[in-house]
Amino acid sequence: MAIPAQTRRMIRALCIAVLLGNAVAAVAADDFKVSQLEQDVRDLQRQVQALASQIEAQRSAPAASAGVEASGRVRNLPGAAATPTWVDAAKWLRIQPGMGELEVLGILGPPTSMRPQQGDRVLFYALEIGASGFLVGSVTLRDRSVASVQRPTLQ
Repeated sequence: MAIPAQTRRMIRALCIAVLLGNAVAAVAADDFKVSQLEQDVRDLQRQVQALASQIEAQRSAPAASAGVEASGRVRNLPGAAATPTWVDAAKWLRIQPGMGELEVLGILGPPTSMRPQQGDRVLFYALEIGASGFLVGSVTLRDRSVASVQRPTLQ
C-alpha cells in the first residue's frame, strides 16, 4: 500500500520542523552554557584582583613575621629590636602547664613558628646567635592549653 503524496509531504514537513526545533533548542542551551562560562570568568577575574590587592597590601605593610625565615630562623633586621621579648628567662618561668594559649602569647609574644605534632600544636621560639648557634625554646599546646614547656637552650 502506497502512502499518498500529500501525506508524505506532511510527514517530511513535520520531520523538518522537529529537526529545526531541536536545533533551536540546542543553540539556546549552548548560549546558556556560554553565558554561564562568561559569568564564571568574571567571578574568577574579581577573585584574582582581590587576591592581587591583598598580596600588594601585605608587601607594602610591615609583616607581622618580619625577620622570620621559612625555616623558622630569626634573622637580625636593620632597625629591629636586638632581642625579642621571649628571650627574658623570667617570662619562661611564668609559663605553667594548664595555662591558656592566649596567656602564653601575652607573656612570650608571637612564636617564630608553629607546627602540628602528633595532634598537639607546638609554638617554637628561635633566635640565631652568631653563625652557628641558636637559642631555641618551645611550648606544646594540647586543646589550646599548655601541655609542656621546653625553656630556651643554646643549640
